[in-house]
Amino acid sequence: MNFKEIIKPAHFNKLLIVLSVIVVLVFVFTAGIFIGHEKARFSQAWGEHYYRNIIGPGRPGWFGMMDFGRPDFNAHSGLGQIIKIDGNNIVIKDQANLEKIILVTDKTAIVKDNQNIKITDLKIDDNIIIIGRPNNQGQIEPRLIRVLPAGSMVQPD
Repeated sequence: MNFKEIIKPAHFNKLLIVLSVIVVLVFVFTAGIFIGHEKARFSQAWGEHYYRNIIGPGRPGWFGMMDFGRPDFNAHSGLGQIIKIDGNNIVIKDQANLEKIILVTDKTAIVKDNQNIKITDLKIDDNIIIIGRPNNQGQIEPRLIRVLPAGSMVQPD
């Protein structure tokens, strides 16, 4: 096969189609690598800052060994043990033995073991993390309630 046969319209069209497909595949593969890299970078950064953003400044550690004894939570968040559930209100006792009232709304996501649950699935003595906003009555209106696995938190004195 010589050069004149390659540039005949039939062969040339097939060659252009094959080259076009290769270029498109390389572009799609490169885009996939770029997107995967960005997702991994975001996940890594989020994971590195999770402890500081949720708990507050301090020393990080392995889950279950973090210094949860510090009262670093503010009015927008909470960490504690459920001591009372009354309708849409949850009362928790935090590490400093302070009670906080949590007002669960229809916008509150309650998560246990990576599954959404309802307020009726919560139990007394469950350890929870609350992230939300305070209202004018001093209650926390959470956006997220995460139920911690049993034994993952030191119980209040």
